Amino acid sequence: MFTIFLTCVFSTLIIASILFAIFFRQLFPKFIKRHICLKIFLFNVFLLLLLFFSKFIQNETATWSAFQQLIIIIFVSELFFTAAMLIFNGISRLYAAFITKPVNKSRRNFLMKSALIPVEGIVLYGSFIEKNHIILNKYNIPIAAASTWKGLKIAHLTDVHMGSYFSLAKLKTTMERLVALEPDILAVTGDIFDDDNTNEKSIALIGQYCNSFKHGIYYCWGNHEYMRNMDVIRNSLAKTDIHVLENQNITIENGKDKLTLIGVDYPRDRTHFTQLGTEYMEKALVGVPQDSLKILLAHHSDFIDNAFANNINLALTGHTHGGQFGLFGYPLFPGFKYVRGMFVNNGSYGYVSTGAGSWFPFRLGCPPEITLFTIV
Repeated sequence: MFTIFLTCVFSTLIIASILFAIFFRQLFPKFIKRHICLKIFLFNVFLLLLLFFSKFIQNETATWSAFQQLIIIIFVSELFFTAAMLIFNGISRLYAAFITKPVNKSRRNFLMKSALIPVEGIVLYGSFIEKNHIILNKYNIPIAAASTWKGLKIAHLTDVHMGSYFSLAKLKTTMERLVALEPDILAVTGDIFDDDNTNEKSIALIGQYCNSFKHGIYYCWGNHEYMRNMDVIRNSLAKTDIHVLENQNITIENGKDKLTLIGVDYPRDRTHFTQLGTEYMEKALVGVPQDSLKILLAHHSDFIDNAFANNINLALTGHTHGGQFGLFGYPLFPGFKYVRGMFVNNGSYGYVSTGAGSWFPFRLGCPPEITLFTIV
């Protein structure tokens, strides 16, 4: 899977660099002429390597974060500029095909250069505004058999990705917002502790709020926790009252009515993902009362299928970040079966959050979110 990922990254990098070089030379012929494609490709490789290694340097200053964001802005600007020029050239070709009047190249180049201004405006908006504006989405979940659990409120937090792009101060503000919603439960579905420099402090900070939720905080693993020092993460979580659900469940009773929180681990072996997902689900369901209200916590959105197959009332997931690029509420690059929003099947509900943070610090048409679900 990692090989496929690297292949896609370098293929995109090569194609984007070549196209950007062609358009750059077209608009600015007086600039670099020789080996421009190679020079731009090497420049982009340098930028991405610089960004990658910068995440391992312990520096939480605003200047360092701004430096990392600048790298992102340069790279994303190239991608958006290339996409805009492809569209513009396509329109120009259509114009030339249907209009006999020859295209004024000078005017065309002027219009193309003018287009760079709104394109850069979009890039800056996605880099500084949308990615930092965490929205709140609220949903009512109708469950006929909810009985005395009607009115139960469940807050959902996922994909924070603590580190360069999500500080401890921002985590504290986010937790305060969640507490202010007065939910009974906080469900946390992984990819929270993504920075060895701050993971212990992040866990301790979230742990301080356990008593702020009537029935506690419940947590399942994401894939990014496994990229960090898991011993430190596990030991730090054990010092708090956060309930870690690793293919396990916990049942809460309200008189005769039961509520079961179910959590599954993240299947790290992509070649056997479906098989492992089924095995994890089977383990997690052991001992679950049939008559209980069932809430599933899973990091990967594919577990929504497992939830539907097992008549889980509500499955909460993340991982996809909603694609991070969207248009009119829909992801531009799906990539997953369940990418964003609510899915319903025979009375079972599955939700994919866009996440509160960003591993890649840019969002457009897909703002980060926290979510509140009310059982009705």
